Amino acid sequence: MNARRHEQDGTDTLALFRLGAVFVVLLVLILAAMYALWQRVLPRYPPIPAKDIPSSPRLQAVPPVDRITLYRVQHTQLESYGWIDPSKGTAHIPIERAMTLLAAQKTSPAASAPNDGAHP
Repeated sequence: MNARRHEQDGTDTLALFRLGAVFVVLLVLILAAMYALWQRVLPRYPPIPAKDIPSSPRLQAVPPVDRITLYRVQHTQLESYGWIDPSKGTAHIPIERAMTLLAAQKTSPAASAPNDGAHP
């Protein structure tokens, strides 16, 4: 009959150590090759001189905040009175008031007169 035997340790620690050492050596060689290639490619792209950097507008640091600020400025202009060009007497009025005036102008008898194309 078969004699009872206990299970022997199935791991070959020396082989695992050698495999680990091979992986470490390969990793070091790959990193050295990448560094050498990077040093060879890097001089091809010199830094941009400060005089060649484009002026404003630049990239936005926080676009959502900038968008909200822009919308607030636009909303304020749409809802307030103000001068566009004081020397020419051009002003802006709130949009609701402008629509009311335009609607009243469209329904007046003068608005039904033929337009010669000089004014909208």
